[in-house]
Amino acid sequence: MKLLVTGGTGFIGSHLAEEGRRRGAAVVVLGLTDRPEEKANAELLTRMGAEVISGSITDAELCRRASRGATHVFHLAVAMREGGKSDEFFEAINLDGTRQLLEAASVQRVERFVYCSTIGIYGHRAPGITREDSPLAPGNIYERTKVSAERLVREFAEKCALPAVVLRPADVYGPRDQRLLKLFRGVSRGRFPLFGSGSGRRHMVYVDDVVSAFFKVCEKDNAVGEGLIIAGPGPCTLRELVEEVTRATGSKRYGVRLPLAPMLGLAAVVEDVSAALKIDPPIYRRRMDFFHSDSEFDISRARRVLGWEPQVGLREGVRRTLEDYRRSGLM
Repeated sequence: MKLLVTGGTGFIGSHLAEEGRRRGAAVVVLGLTDRPEEKANAELLTRMGAEVISGSITDAELCRRASRGATHVFHLAVAMREGGKSDEFFEAINLDGTRQLLEAASVQRVERFVYCSTIGIYGHRAPGITREDSPLAPGNIYERTKVSAERLVREFAEKCALPAVVLRPADVYGPRDQRLLKLFRGVSRGRFPLFGSGSGRRHMVYVDDVVSAFFKVCEKDNAVGEGLIIAGPGPCTLRELVEEVTRATGSKRYGVRLPLAPMLGLAAVVEDVSAALKIDPPIYRRRMDFFHSDSEFDISRARRVLGWEPQVGLREGVRRTLEDYRRSGLM
């Protein structure tokens, strides 16, 4: 196996590249090294023997270079949480970059092209239980470009006989995750603001379970052409997640509860003003989705197609994540 992981200096991508090396694969990582955590991940993977190519998925020559000789491609490079960026910014990375990678991969005749999508394409507030065939409701430019990129992967796979699979991970967490680090830090200090009631459902999935699903895809020929939801053993409410982190950190209290509606309005105003001024907003709509989301997911198709089962429950996952944060000096 020669594995290419785009976005491999990021949270999930670095774990995939790390597992590839553990399995004895030659691993090439294409990713950015602009942020401290990306540099740290690049250094870790280099020490493990991976080849790290620093750059953007929008660079066609880099895509061709990174893809050379690849037997498997995990495509995770994405514009995701950047606030105040134009639609063209997201389209260039999430669509044009994906197209360039597909073209490069098809020349190599790869055995598996795995595209990492998102459960966000179903919307952030979905009644009942969401399945693969549930209605799509992308709510922002990131999610709309992910829907379009999924379609692009399917069309390209059919036209070029490329064995492609789409995975849609739920809320991924675990060691090296920077997104939940703020929650853990805030709770440990008793200063985490919980906006709203915290009653919305969220479906967490530990990063090791996501990694195992990606590699299962490489082993199962019947996975080709599928689009699969990857989520944890069961949902929890945001309040339950916060309380689990509170228990794990030993904090006496997580913080204060505040009304959600004013923050939703403020985030919208700040994002629009920042866009007009061409600056990065300190708060924006998608950041508030964390408090506003309410979804639960059915993973029976992934179980059936991949023979995959999530192994890490919320309590154990939170414990492992906290241990890593402390070991790394992040808390």
